[in-house]
Amino acid sequence: MVSAAVAGGPARPEAAAALAGRLRGLDPVRVVHADPATALVRAWRSAAGTGSTHHLVVRDDAELAPAVTARLARTRSLPWAALALSVQRGSWNAGAAWLAALRGCGWVTAVPQDCLPPLAVLLPSALAPAFAEFAETALAAGGSPDRLLPQFARQHRLELLIHVAGPATRRPALARWGTGAGTGSRRRPSGGPAPDRVSPFPEVLPRLRAGRTTVALWDAGTATWRRAPWTDHMARTGRNWPAVAPAAAFMAISDGPPPRARERILPLAEVVRYGLAVGTVLGRAPAETSAPMLRRRLGVAVLDAVGSVPEQGWPSAWTDELADVLWRAVGIGARLRSNHGVGHWPLDELRRLPADAPPCGDPPAQGPARALPGPAPVHRAPDPGLAPSTPLP
Repeated sequence: MVSAAVAGGPARPEAAAALAGRLRGLDPVRVVHADPATALVRAWRSAAGTGSTHHLVVRDDAELAPAVTARLARTRSLPWAALALSVQRGSWNAGAAWLAALRGCGWVTAVPQDCLPPLAVLLPSALAPAFAEFAETALAAGGSPDRLLPQFARQHRLELLIHVAGPATRRPALARWGTGAGTGSRRRPSGGPAPDRVSPFPEVLPRLRAGRTTVALWDAGTATWRRAPWTDHMARTGRNWPAVAPAAAFMAISDGPPPRARERILPLAEVVRYGLAVGTVLGRAPAETSAPMLRRRLGVAVLDAVGSVPEQGWPSAWTDELADVLWRAVGIGARLRSNHGVGHWPLDELRRLPADAPPCGDPPAQGPARALPGPAPVHRAPDPGLAPSTPLP
């Protein structure tokens, strides 16, 4: 049984009413206060006495996908986890969710050290009062709302999972580009229903930001992300193929020279590099049955790489073209790994790489990380079987 609350201020009664209507099957409580932090804390305290197993709190600047209550009903397989129904666009968590979507999973374990805005969060009801106290103390001390959920999950040894389809997004009128739902053709699609399998966070996370591809590697011994140049990382796949693979992929997917204006923002070669790196993380091409949802996800990945370019400076046709490039490059990378395998970084070489972290991440840990006992892990999904590369729908 799930209880719910909508938290917000007095300035947006229509938005709160719309959210309550979307959640009408849960009979949500509406918590209104001029101070957003106070509203959020009171919303979590409203779980007391409901008799529910899980408590959902949604901020009034959120939009929820249709049938969201039906999706929440399927969370019984994740009884001891903090569940985030949204992800910040362009974040490392967004990159992890994109990889999980390619694997055909419905949930992904949150990236260590990355922030996670509490736009729509589901917690075990037994922990809702504790989270309210934690949030009240942290916010009163000047803490960031985006750090609350990751920090609380670490303290209570909770599995922190993100819904891959993202059934909650920020309202376009209130969202800034790059932090939730966009506007117009850039709006982040929520995608359709996804399986309930959980993907672990990727210990190798390719990143495409500011027109450049890099690879983040998780150093578990020091609980630190490390940044590897694309060429150095990809040289560990096969026999000296990275020097020729991008050019071969470019010839296979390009019908002509790319627009110069687009190249200044997001070079085609970097999209190819990113797709190849993603494919080698997967190791297997995405299943053909996942193609309809992945078509939207590919567009999101492209727009996340573009960054804060004005709407008129990035035609939607460019997104479609580069989404197709990305899809094909992922397939090539997956087949290269399947054929040649991937060598691991020796520990001494890994430790020589510079430390990296999400933009809002915690400082790198000092010394070896201590393993903490926790609840029984959720079921991890194996990679789907190797499927032939299929044209993008």
